[in-house]
Amino acid sequence: MDLREFSKNAGAFQFVPPHCYELVGQKFELLMDDGYDLILNFVSKTTLEWNYVNKEPSTPQTDTYECLKGDDTTYLVSWNLANQEFAKRKNFTFVIDLEQYLVTHLIAAVGLNPRWPYLVDTFFVFGAIKQEGVPYKHYPRHGFSTDMVGNVVQWQYSPDMATVHCYYSPNWYRITYPKSAQASQEAAATTDNFNNIVSALPSSDDPSDYVKIKEGIYLVSCTEQNMEKILGAKAMFRSDTLCFLDNYNRCYDVGRGFGTMTMTGPDGVETDNDVFVMIGAYGKIQDPELYKDVLEAKNPYVV
Repeated sequence: MDLREFSKNAGAFQFVPPHCYELVGQKFELLMDDGYDLILNFVSKTTLEWNYVNKEPSTPQTDTYECLKGDDTTYLVSWNLANQEFAKRKNFTFVIDLEQYLVTHLIAAVGLNPRWPYLVDTFFVFGAIKQEGVPYKHYPRHGFSTDMVGNVVQWQYSPDMATVHCYYSPNWYRITYPKSAQASQEAAATTDNFNNIVSALPSSDDPSDYVKIKEGIYLVSCTEQNMEKILGAKAMFRSDTLCFLDNYNRCYDVGRGFGTMTMTGPDGVETDNDVFVMIGAYGKIQDPELYKDVLEAKNPYVV
């Protein structure tokens, strides 16, 4: 028996942990720093109701959500909005931190840019979870961090799929593949495909944001925009955004992907497919010296 058959074509989804249903039956009022508070009501394993307290929509909206755990008290919750007006598509992702009763809201939207209508834009709002009998305070909060800068991490999504993230700037990251002579044929093929795409670009740099949730736990948001601006439909994946709740205490992450994939059918007709996936990986922190050339390379997208 060839054991490799069990993990064949697992891609980025083999190490996704089981979905979490611990929030079912709970209702949270989120006091957000932009002044627009939210209510999240987890009514079932798959369905939630949400609304704003002081702006539209103020009546409960019903959507289908996904939830993964970053640690024992930290949850990554994500869903696509069924009804919204200001973008072609919109995704809400929340980090719900029940240890500190803090929350981070990551908004991703497709269709805000008239020059590049597939481009994804991301926005952050920080806040706190309302507690009965506890006075409101505007601090502390989750916040943007430079702690990740200078680090390199290999993320293993399946036995045959790994990428290396180089966190070289507070606002940018770049991606490469493991420097290993042990790469399998599948991994080598993936690397070749990646290199074919990247060779058409000035570099693999893309915008990123790093949010400290607590000691050893960070939300990393990477928004792939430059491939869309340069290659457009020539690349199967259009603009997309990936966010990862990285747990360095246990060296794994859970995350969400949101964007668009353009597929060409047998008849040569291109169709756009919405991307919304939950992902997971195990991490291996690398020696930055091994990737010094990648860390120190010039970012061609900025002066």
